[in-house]
Amino acid sequence: MKILILGAGVIGVSAAYVLASRGHQVEIIERQGASGCETSFANGGQLSFSHAEPWANPGVLPKVFKWMFKEDAPLVFRPRADMDMISWSLKFLANCTTGKAHANSVSLLRLNLYSKKMMEKIRTYSGIKFDNRREGILHLFSQQADFNHAVDQARFQEKLGCPAEVADYKKCVQLEPALEHAGKPIVGGIFQPLDESGDAYSFTQELAKKCESEFKSVIHYNTQVRSINASGGRITSVTTDKGDHTADAYIMSLGSYSPIYLKPLGIRVPIYPMKGYSVTFAANHFAPGLRLTDGEHKIVYSRLGDRLRIAGTAEFAGYNTQVRPERVAPIVRAVKGLFPKCEFGDPISEWACLRPSTPDGPPIIGKTKYSNFYMNTGHGTLGWTQCAGSASLIADIIDGRPTEISLDGLTVDRY
Repeated sequence: MKILILGAGVIGVSAAYVLASRGHQVEIIERQGASGCETSFANGGQLSFSHAEPWANPGVLPKVFKWMFKEDAPLVFRPRADMDMISWSLKFLANCTTGKAHANSVSLLRLNLYSKKMMEKIRTYSGIKFDNRREGILHLFSQQADFNHAVDQARFQEKLGCPAEVADYKKCVQLEPALEHAGKPIVGGIFQPLDESGDAYSFTQELAKKCESEFKSVIHYNTQVRSINASGGRITSVTTDKGDHTADAYIMSLGSYSPIYLKPLGIRVPIYPMKGYSVTFAANHFAPGLRLTDGEHKIVYSRLGDRLRIAGTAEFAGYNTQVRPERVAPIVRAVKGLFPKCEFGDPISEWACLRPSTPDGPPIIGKTKYSNFYMNTGHGTLGWTQCAGSASLIADIIDGRPTEISLDGLTVDRY
């Protein structure tokens, strides 16, 4: 079967690899000059298989209005006359209940743990290198209330097969000695042993090369999608700035831009861009070696070879990809405040991306109303974490196989 994938980010390329390895003829359309150049390019680097609490939860609700106009807040909504953003925001608020947050956590964790299993297969069979480390991730907390909430979430996830270790300050320092000189109090942490880290950009680039060299997949770089054309309940072609492309099946993996192309087809999905930032420093011997998540600032720390990647914050400002200094500054302050002895020089890079976020948290995977059109998009902050599992699910769906895990809470019909 010939399959055309729209988008060569980590989601699209992972799906291409799995489908090509099953014998399908795969082509990808990508507007950039290489794979992984947008949301996958300089993300936080964490394969957070244990991270299953959605942004929409009861704990965030009272904080949203406090954060709204603070430049250094973890989550910033910039009010706009944008009906898509207004609709998304209302759905987000509706999901900030205990019942819905738990249900969405179950869906996220099911996909995350499956993705860990599938990532192991891709890593083994492809043999690619991407600065992968598997020592787990330590989540740190400076406020007792936030720590207590995290402990409750960890206990909830343990019942679903996700182990965690509750750590006091002493244990946190034992796990990461650099925290002994932390510039702020640490009341405790949650250590997630299943979690990993790696360079999503390197992974995407290397896997794309495997698709081309081993399976003769074709990636049309520097090619802009103009429209998706349908007739008789099927997609008939995709028009680009370089001509039309046809296939037996089509997969939407254009991230935050997915709704723009889906709307003319009568498919409305609540995916909206959540802008995130990252800063990369050269790592010195004072820098942390263990991967960390700062629960107070919603910032992650990942050692990627000789680099230290710090990423976080969420800003809703439409499709603006500009790197705003006032949003980068809190990340830099946070890392220097937590690790005052690191003596960081100037950043190697400062970067921003648009994460394709759904209001409830889980991505959208599966069939559409068009018989040969499928969606694999809307992964928010967890695209890197969920890419391998999502790839296997979409491949099973296209092949007509039973999926290994339930699709409950992951398909478009939940909206």
